[in-house]
Amino acid sequence: MNKRISLLLAPVLLALAMPVLAADYNKPGFVTKVENGRLWVFKEGSKELADFEKNGEPTINVSRIGEGPEGMTIKAPSNDVIEAYTAAK
Repeated sequence: MNKRISLLLAPVLLALAMPVLAADYNKPGFVTKVENGRLWVFKEGSKELADFEKNGEPTINVSRIGEGPEGMTIKAPSNDVIEAYTAAK
């Protein structure tokens, strides 16, 4: 394959793989999304999740740098969501 074409396809292939990667971090009662190397965590079926899927990153959120799986930053709509997610098995 042409090197230039490979470079153009790399971001597309990565974007297609992201939903699979995020699903690896799901825990019962939570939905995760990986964006820009950060793990977003939402309660399953929450208004915040629906808003995120519709509008993107919420204006108000909490971050824990390097505390996620594989050293990722965890982001969530509130500290309570992060606490519950990290405690879930």
